[in-house]
Amino acid sequence: MEKLVKMSLRQKNGEFKEYMFDYVPLSKRHEYIKKERDLSERKDEQGNFLPPSSDEYELMQIDFVASLFNDKTLTRKAILEGLDTTDSKLVQEIIRYRVLGFSETEDAERKKAVVDKILLGQNSTTSI
Repeated sequence: MEKLVKMSLRQKNGEFKEYMFDYVPLSKRHEYIKKERDLSERKDEQGNFLPPSSDEYELMQIDFVASLFNDKTLTRKAILEGLDTTDSKLVQEIIRYRVLGFSETEDAERKKAVVDKILLGQNSTTSI
């Protein structure tokens, strides 16, 4: 992912507003890792782990991504109401590639290797 991150959100009036940032301090990576760990290590009164629901996890990620932008109008609500569902992977991509520093190219290569391995040996007489 390039350094400049853009998020285009539909506003209440139907127009789109583009939000951008090009700098993520290393402290934000540590903050995200701590938030993720805290959410996954929650326990109830008896000490049993309380795994986060997919909604809780997604909302934590949305809140975190909103905090990366300098524009205070970019909030959880703005993202939830302004980001089209076809672009919903953008939140995870910002975290994975821009904040945590993973490589999109390496991820694509690993995915292709897995698919190639699965398809290896399959022919017209085998089912997928």
